[in-house]
Amino acid sequence: MSPLQAGVCRVDITPPLGLPLRTWAARTGRARAAREPLVAQALVLDDGQGGQAAIVATDMVHLGRGLTDEVRSRVQNQTGLPPRAVLLNASHTHSAPPLTLGGGISWTPHDPEYERYAAILPELIAGAVYGAYHALRPARVGSASGRAPGISVNRVHHEDPIDDSVQVLRVDEADGAPLAAVVSFACHGTCMAGQVPDWNADFTGPLRASLDVECLFLQGCAGDIAPWDFWMGNPAPRPHTYANRDELGRRLATEVASVLAQISTTDNAPISAVSRMLPMQRRQLKWEPAELRAVAASLQAHGMPEFPELWAEDVHTVNSAQLFPLAYQRGAVSMYQNMQTRKDEPLQAEVQAIGVGEAGIVACPFELFNGPGVRIRSGSPFTAATFVLGYSNDYLGYLPRTEDFDLIADIPLEEVLDQDRYRWAYGITNTNVDRGELDKLVDASVAALEAVHSDARTSRSDTP
Repeated sequence: MSPLQAGVCRVDITPPLGLPLRTWAARTGRARAAREPLVAQALVLDDGQGGQAAIVATDMVHLGRGLTDEVRSRVQNQTGLPPRAVLLNASHTHSAPPLTLGGGISWTPHDPEYERYAAILPELIAGAVYGAYHALRPARVGSASGRAPGISVNRVHHEDPIDDSVQVLRVDEADGAPLAAVVSFACHGTCMAGQVPDWNADFTGPLRASLDVECLFLQGCAGDIAPWDFWMGNPAPRPHTYANRDELGRRLATEVASVLAQISTTDNAPISAVSRMLPMQRRQLKWEPAELRAVAASLQAHGMPEFPELWAEDVHTVNSAQLFPLAYQRGAVSMYQNMQTRKDEPLQAEVQAIGVGEAGIVACPFELFNGPGVRIRSGSPFTAATFVLGYSNDYLGYLPRTEDFDLIADIPLEEVLDQDRYRWAYGITNTNVDRGELDKLVDASVAALEAVHSDARTSRSDTP
């Protein structure tokens, strides 16, 4: 019997119709339809020698700490899988529920309309792991990477190069029949926006539909990466249409299929997992509380305009903040005030790593810019593929490159709030992390990869 076993399960997590669609400050519509089901997918792996892991992909915008803790607790009680070995990743589709559920920063306000859905969601996601665990069967795995150029862009510095790599983990049954593919790519799930009142999985939907295998998509370091030519301020971007969404998903699927065809699999793949909490200093704002209060009062004095339920065709994610500045300005000042209140409270960032044979997976809770993600991958000891994930196990907001902080360091508050002048810096202006903290995360991520790489091989070499 093969020492390696794998099981996969998919669970529908689509919210009820009629709930509000958010995810942009000027979006007010309610869900009238679901383009495709939103799902949670779980892959459980057991190497037969004590190494186990569960990888969970979800069609969610964010995953808060409270949600992750509850899912892990349920999974441990039902299957025995330890929390450190259960990874939850949000695809970051902006056409999914705007829930943080206990996230580590102030981001999405509590919405009582979501209470019933939020109450059942942890049970649904844990159920996917339970189903995968009880579907374990002899398996083989292999991994490799490819590239998908031309479908994404650096939305902050649009002329800069980006990480367009595609990481792929292939999982087969013992006889070679395909069982699952775990895929990672870095790109915001913003192909669709406020023009359509639909729940939808963004480009992940057509990606899954285009592959003849259960595909689990894990979002990479997409903090500064957007679809197509959706860089901030682009005067003539591609429109938000299902045709453009589907094209991106299909083109990504074409590269995934090409990589899958090149992968050789083995049933000798050690599984290892580690997790640690990394304290990180919260951003130390230069603006005084009195200045923030004064600006907040000034913004509140202006009546909020009535936003359309559906965006007009000329409204786009690249210009929505310029067209509806007051909504974004109020949100920014509220966030800054929260940072000021909690400035002495460190952020607690989970750094988790899972080793699967010659593939390494490392995850953090940030919208990490792609440059730091490349730095982490370059330090990885894994030879076939290294998945560097954001949006995992919690949500702690954006984390840009260290040099990006200097671009806004001396800018007055009222100028930073000017959406015509500084919307391009989104992800820098609103990070919750202080300058100089990024290197801690990069170092901790590489160390976690080294730990699972070493642990798995030591355990295997010690086995008679």
